[in-house]
Amino acid sequence: MKDFFHSKSFKLLIAVVFILLGLMLYTASSGGSLTETLLGFLSTPMQRVSTVVTNNAATAATNASLSKEELLAKISSLESENAELRSKLINYYTYQQQNAQLLKYYQLKKDNPDLKLTAAAVIGRDPNDLFYGFQIDRGKSSGIALNDPVITENGVVGWISSVNASYSRVTTLLSPDTKISAIDKVNRDSGVVSTNLKMADQGLVKLGYLSADTTVKAGDIIVTSGIGGIYPRDLAIGTVKKVGHETTDVSLYAEVTPFVDVKTVRDVMVITYFNGQGQALDDGTSSSSSSSSSSSASSSASSGTD
Repeated sequence: MKDFFHSKSFKLLIAVVFILLGLMLYTASSGGSLTETLLGFLSTPMQRVSTVVTNNAATAATNASLSKEELLAKISSLESENAELRSKLINYYTYQQQNAQLLKYYQLKKDNPDLKLTAAAVIGRDPNDLFYGFQIDRGKSSGIALNDPVITENGVVGWISSVNASYSRVTTLLSPDTKISAIDKVNRDSGVVSTNLKMADQGLVKLGYLSADTTVKAGDIIVTSGIGGIYPRDLAIGTVKKVGHETTDVSLYAEVTPFVDVKTVRDVMVITYFNGQGQALDDGTSSSSSSSSSSSASSSASSGTD
């Protein structure tokens, strides 16, 4: 017995008794708030668990009371709700991307308030296309038309070469089919941007038909001139890499590195309207029609004379 009073168990018991006495005295003096706090701290997690279990049990009981047809109808309703939420989420990301694109084009729109722009995404590429043409997810239903210019915030990409109701094909500026009236932004020398298979393979275009006394030099910025009615003026095309002599005549040309890498572009803008769009084409069409009318009139007159 004497050994018990000297044991660790006895000392621990005494310590617990003193702690409990201290808590009782403190509780009596503070109105029981500490005890309530401790009890609340211990009981709150239990209450939460109990509430969750009760709610789940109630839900399970409710579902158990439903018929097979009612459960199937509930499942169908939940699936429809999930599909609607997925659709809203997809639209959210679409609008988010479009807003980000429009923000990039804010300065262009500010400088050219007449421009009408339609955002589009690249949805397909032809691996057999040597000039990196691609398809976009916008077509006639979005106001896209043949020959509309295609750009990014960095510069010219190409033009709409075919259009469907919901998608279109873009021919890039690396294609020999692309011809763009352009000028050197530094000294205003003008020419035509085009390319060939060899240059396209290197990702280059050329500003051709430069005069022998041209002052175009490496580092100059080349932009659209606006002549021709296909592209508005001052769209960025690229920078001059070097100037060389044509092999067929005495004129010079400038190798140009485009600002846009058409091989990797994913999002573009289509310019669906600008002041002066298509004027050169309309003039040409009118001229052709007039010529045809004149020819028909002459032919009729000749027939009458005969």
